[in-house]
Amino acid sequence: MIPLYQDAAEIERMIQVSDDDSLASDDRALSRAAVEARVLGILQEVQSQGDAALGKIITRLSDPVLPESKRDKTCPWRLSKEALQEAAQNIEPETRDILEYAAANIRQFAEAAMASVQPVHLSHEGFEVGLNWTAIERVACYVPAGRFPLPSTALMTAMTAKVAGVCDICIVSPKLTDEVVAAGVIAGASSFYQLGGAHAVATMAYGTESIRPVSMVVGPGNAYVTEAKRQLQGVIGIDMLAGPSEVVIIADKDANPEWVAWDLLAQAEHSPDACAYLLSDSLPLAESVRLELAKALSQEALPEYLRASDSWGKIFVLQNLQQCVAICNQLAPEHVELLVATPEALKDHMKDYGALFMGYHTPVPFGDYAAGPNHTLPTNRSARFSGTLTPLTFLRPQSWIHATSAAQKLVRASEAFALTEGLIAHARSSALRLK
Repeated sequence: MIPLYQDAAEIERMIQVSDDDSLASDDRALSRAAVEARVLGILQEVQSQGDAALGKIITRLSDPVLPESKRDKTCPWRLSKEALQEAAQNIEPETRDILEYAAANIRQFAEAAMASVQPVHLSHEGFEVGLNWTAIERVACYVPAGRFPLPSTALMTAMTAKVAGVCDICIVSPKLTDEVVAAGVIAGASSFYQLGGAHAVATMAYGTESIRPVSMVVGPGNAYVTEAKRQLQGVIGIDMLAGPSEVVIIADKDANPEWVAWDLLAQAEHSPDACAYLLSDSLPLAESVRLELAKALSQEALPEYLRASDSWGKIFVLQNLQQCVAICNQLAPEHVELLVATPEALKDHMKDYGALFMGYHTPVPFGDYAAGPNHTLPTNRSARFSGTLTPLTFLRPQSWIHATSAAQKLVRASEAFALTEGLIAHARSSALRLK
């Protein structure tokens, strides 16, 4: 049974540990160093050997490969056009309907976000300045396929890129299920590669003899995918460094304990290192939720690791909802549910989070799949400085200046500023434009 605390001391300790590397265990540090070293070796191998390295790594890791009949003739890891069409047609009509419903909502939300992005154009004495937003040309969307295939990630990433104006969108996944392929087709992806792990990210970044490199890789993945993105940031653009999934639920005395329990479990079933926390001002509610969790874990076919350990969850009973909000802001979680009577009263006080779910009837799975906002979100307290995937992720702000001979004040200011900094060529370059 997951532990219950009646003060904030344990949360403060968790935040301190996450912020202070010196408090990390030796085993954790060794594990992190091992992942870094292993990923670096894979990146170097792919960069230097290309397709040959891919073949060796895939064999070494026993990764699933595309059947011969489904391979593109020029690239053994790319789905052929015929196999692509077949996969998209193989899904059940009901599944297609669900994908298209979700895609429509995701597209509408992304288009609304794009509508808020406007070019800048200002006129001054003798010159004009501006800012344009230009989409990245080629992007890879990584779709995990560990415990569960995630066609939702194909929709969330590829559809958002498409709305932003990205012309060439690749889906990259360790296992191209029919559902993932269909979702990618609906979202507008143009090519599909069955590749996973750090070598998939390296391939997209460096390219090989048979695969053109991309300019950006987006989407969640395991520790090796995330580490590859971290090491390659700068060679390519990335969306974020996503870690294990997490949710904080703030619930009052009138929240439904069964709903709260299942909302916690819905997040915890992502992986053994996912985190699900309940913050409440009601001890009876907290105790009822613990009972509902025990009941669910004894009856339902959930992942075994949920029963094997209680490290995925914690329940905190605090003084009031205001303290719950303050603690939640310190945690800066990926998802926050406000299962309270008046969520609007708390919303303006919520500062650091990835996505907010307001009201008793709004669980995180609504955002995971079909409501419209993106489920690619910051984790590991990075919500303090990062946000959700949007079309802006795929846009580059590019400024421009157009001066005429009438811009004499700008000429003199630029020359004087350059001399202040001691940059003689800068000053001369500007001064030559004086009448």
